[in-house]
Amino acid sequence: MTLSRGMITTFLGILLIGVIIGCSGERSRADDKKKRKPRPKTEKKVEKEETNDQEEERTVPPEQLAKAKELISNAENLDDIDAKKLFKLNCSVCHGIKGNLMVNGAKDLTASKIGLEESVAQVYFGKGLMTPFKGILKDDEIVAVSKYVETMR
Repeated sequence: MTLSRGMITTFLGILLIGVIIGCSGERSRADDKKKRKPRPKTEKKVEKEETNDQEEERTVPPEQLAKAKELISNAENLDDIDAKKLFKLNCSVCHGIKGNLMVNGAKDLTASKIGLEESVAQVYFGKGLMTPFKGILKDDEIVAVSKYVETMR
């Protein structure tokens, strides 16, 4: 196969354009690295936000706490419920098997200081990105899982 002058010129033109684009991309990346300013340290701010999240975690609406108290007082046969298995099936995706995975904004359950009533309310009604398990788990199962979570602390 013989190459015509036009084919060679076209090939070299495409090659040259590719080299120019490639080099300009490398230069701009190098320039970006030189121009980048160090990010300001925001660790203190994050700590404050986490502290606020923990404080917010403790504020559960009174009507939700009342429902949680009702669920706890009506709970029966909790020993017959495999709360660990329910936790693994429903909660470990975000909280992890040990309760400290913290995916999708999930709280570290090993460091949680909320009481049983608040825990039952959060599992029942959900909070933030957490799914409300009302209708997914039975009321007794919600109480059992919340009691199981207390053992992780």
